[in-house]
Amino acid sequence: MEYKYLLDIGLIILVVKIFTLITQKVKMPKVLGGLIAGIVLGPAMLDIVQNNTILEALSKFGIILIMFLAGMETSIKKFISNSNKYVIIATLGVIVPLVLGTIFSLIYIQDLKTNLFFGAVITATSVSITVETLIEMKKIKSNVGLAILGAGVVDDIIGVLFLTIVMNSGNLQMSTFAIMILKIVLFFGMAIILGLLLFKVFEKIEKKDVKNEQMPTYSIAFALILAYIAEMLGVSGIVGAYIAGLVIGNTEKGRKVKGKIDLVVHMIFSPIFFASVGLNLGKIDFEIQVWIFILIFTTITIISKVIGNGLGAKLCGYSNEKALQIGIGMATRGEVALIISAEAQKIGLINEEIFSIVIITVLLVTFITPILLHYSFEKKVNVEEQ
Repeated sequence: MEYKYLLDIGLIILVVKIFTLITQKVKMPKVLGGLIAGIVLGPAMLDIVQNNTILEALSKFGIILIMFLAGMETSIKKFISNSNKYVIIATLGVIVPLVLGTIFSLIYIQDLKTNLFFGAVITATSVSITVETLIEMKKIKSNVGLAILGAGVVDDIIGVLFLTIVMNSGNLQMSTFAIMILKIVLFFGMAIILGLLLFKVFEKIEKKDVKNEQMPTYSIAFALILAYIAEMLGVSGIVGAYIAGLVIGNTEKGRKVKGKIDLVVHMIFSPIFFASVGLNLGKIDFEIQVWIFILIFTTITIISKVIGNGLGAKLCGYSNEKALQIGIGMATRGEVALIISAEAQKIGLINEEIFSIVIITVLLVTFITPILLHYSFEKKVNVEEQ
């Protein structure tokens, strides 16, 4: 049907709202409502809504706007002053999952390339869901929130490099790797220049835009353009959107713009994004030993980030409680893991069963980590600056 997408979007927004109200009633994160709604509406259960090009585009737009809003909540001075900590946290948060994932997968299959795939696929964090949970709990500006965001940006860059290695395993040339690094450096160079120029432009717009009518339009346009440049140069669009948020959020009126954008994001685009994750799950018919592997692999996927990122945070001087919160916050997986899996399946590196295992693992991790993060803040053992 030509207009089926209108029904799909309407159902998603409505059902996500219903499940969000339910999850709030039982004091669980709102993002779970979106995930459950996607599973219920999708192929796994009712099969009323299927992922399509339009929903995928709106979902991507949702991720970009969520990260754009997160950038607007971040102080550039704090981000730059703590950048060395973010690198340490992200690096350890990649090494530990890579090692544990590779070793553990030997139980399931003895093939070096496949084992390295299992390790690589769980290295990349997807902070979009964590960001939404932190915003909901009003912790996005806390030291923990800033550490998760900063380490998430570094983690994403490392994830891109791993993606290059995995996709070219067996015939990786130094020139391919060098070009990828050059593109990343080029992107950040362009982002800094554009950021400085547009910071001045936005300051001038602010003086003329007394009623704050123009800034939201210019702000979203800037976020999308920078996200596009990032994607073109091999960096995730959410990094470009986050940097755009950093620039605009640190102007005087930029903070006032946030309220207008926030309303649209959480009414339309955020529900579509979270539901689309649930829509990825199809009908599964695995043997019991495969389910046991999935449950253990899911546990390894979460624990490896808690250990890796948590240890990195501890080395950077964070308290035990904050290190644990950072580790849990960095445990979410999402679009990068799914991209790696889809590309690996295309080139014959993995089969359909392994691809399905990764999708289910990502969904389980995505479902579990907001609950753990919510609980870790509710403990309130150490409340200072949270």
